[in-house]
Amino acid sequence: MRILSLIPVAFLLAGVTSLNAQMERTMYQVFEVDSAQVIELDIVGIYEVHTWAGSSILAEANIQIWDASPEILNFLIKEGRYDLTTDSTAGPTPKEMRIFTKNKERKPIKRPDGQKCLEIATTKLFIPDVFWVSEDKTRLSRKVPAPVEEKPNGGE
Repeated sequence: MRILSLIPVAFLLAGVTSLNAQMERTMYQVFEVDSAQVIELDIVGIYEVHTWAGSSILAEANIQIWDASPEILNFLIKEGRYDLTTDSTAGPTPKEMRIFTKNKERKPIKRPDGQKCLEIATTKLFIPDVFWVSEDKTRLSRKVPAPVEEKPNGGE
């Protein structure tokens, strides 16, 4: 008998925990930077810059949202809320380029009932190790290769 009285409490607790559910999604984008000498970064929100041995820039966006449905998160992703893009006027082999957040105005996320959802979006940029990163992490400059010394014939 006592077990039967606990069943409604169990359903109530299950409902409360589903309201605070967290959803998380990770997205990736790749930017070719073969000819770029300088890259300006104009990224909204929290982002980190790491170097790697690759020849392109890899952007990893991790999105965490609480109190939202999967449909809300899918809608935000389809609308490009977390997308980065490059300057379209750069041409096929740009010396300078800009990588920026496509949607710079991020209004608070609200559910249909008007409740705001907590959102944390973090971007990690993995840049080729041939670039220097400015102190404020908004400019990447290609390192100038060290001059190669030519040795006279027969000299070691």
